Amino acid sequence: MSSSFGWLDTDHTQRRRMLDVVDLFRERDTVDEIGVGAIRDTISDILFPGTSTLHTRMRYVLFVPWLVDMAVSSTTSSNDAAAKLRHLEIRLIDSLLRGEERYSAADNRGIIGSEARRNLKRMPSEMYWACLHRWGLRTTDMSLNAHLRHAAVARRLAAEQPEPDDPGARFAPNTSGFDLGGIDPPKDLLKQTNMDLTPEEAGLLTERLDVHASGSLLGWLTVRPHHIDPDAPAPWDLDLSGAPPQIRTAVEHAHRFSTLIHGARLLYNLLLAEAAEMPDGVDQLRSQLHEWRAQLERTAALDSWDQTDFWALLRQHQPRLSLPTQTFVDRWIMILSHTTHVEDDPDARDHLRSREFQIKGARARLHNSAALERWGRALNVSPLVFRWPETRRLLLDLHAPLLHHQAEF
Repeated sequence: MSSSFGWLDTDHTQRRRMLDVVDLFRERDTVDEIGVGAIRDTISDILFPGTSTLHTRMRYVLFVPWLVDMAVSSTTSSNDAAAKLRHLEIRLIDSLLRGEERYSAADNRGIIGSEARRNLKRMPSEMYWACLHRWGLRTTDMSLNAHLRHAAVARRLAAEQPEPDDPGARFAPNTSGFDLGGIDPPKDLLKQTNMDLTPEEAGLLTERLDVHASGSLLGWLTVRPHHIDPDAPAPWDLDLSGAPPQIRTAVEHAHRFSTLIHGARLLYNLLLAEAAEMPDGVDQLRSQLHEWRAQLERTAALDSWDQTDFWALLRQHQPRLSLPTQTFVDRWIMILSHTTHVEDDPDARDHLRSREFQIKGARARLHNSAALERWGRALNVSPLVFRWPETRRLLLDLHAPLLHHQAEF
């Protein structure tokens, strides 16, 4: 019998846990078939700390604190605050749609919930909560739910305090937990607003990223807008002249890993296409593997790569990176150094089959005909670019006020 999830009408915490479980299954089943997600995410965090594939526009990092403060300012229980926050975030969707209506529907303006509206399950506050702390905009290291509970308790204590005779002695709880440099929300935030940062907002975020993302490619690009190429498909296609050595090294490691592991992902899909008897898919993937091998030789990704330095960099940021994952990648690279046609190499094929079984067990498609039948037959595989499209959009938002100001002179 196949497993299924049912959405429960439950509290905010339980709903958030259910979303995390669903994401875990989705990640393993469609994104990380060969178990390199931990490496992908660690590299992404090294290059672009605080970012997420769920991030759409930069101004959400201000929208969220503003709305959270509004929610806790008028409630005295965490459940009420959570309900109020959801209500405000739905109102924000409508406000953004009104404020961005000058653009055609075909433009991707990054409005979260523009189609789902009231049925939106994951709200912007959940998507952006972690980065607020990473970028120095949130002063407390607690979950969103804990923040709402803490604020509710503070307001309750304040309400229970006897009124002192001296107005200056009144208890004023600090329930914010955010540091936005004194920038207040626009008065029409929940009526009609847009994604455009004001110069003051952009200045604040530039300052915070320059400090809290220092040493990363994100931090370096934050104060160098002219190095951001909107058409660059990957971070290694940027002009990194003048970047510190540690940033250039991290980008080089990312480029090599992306190139090398792309072949493994293509071969895995080839094995699936063969097992599912998809002749067109087999031809397509063999052609892509041939092109990939030419790229591998053209970029010299295998040549003189300091893998010891690569793993040391990853473990510095993610000490819990599993040994089987490292072993899988090291073995794959060794196979590539001994064969020019991985699509027909028995060792390469066995390596991918064994890896899928290692991470999926009975759910492995190459070992379980029922799992293979449930496969959606999607064969497209894009090279890993480590959240660059999302980060590029955030950086373009950040620099738009500055570039607009310069264009006026």
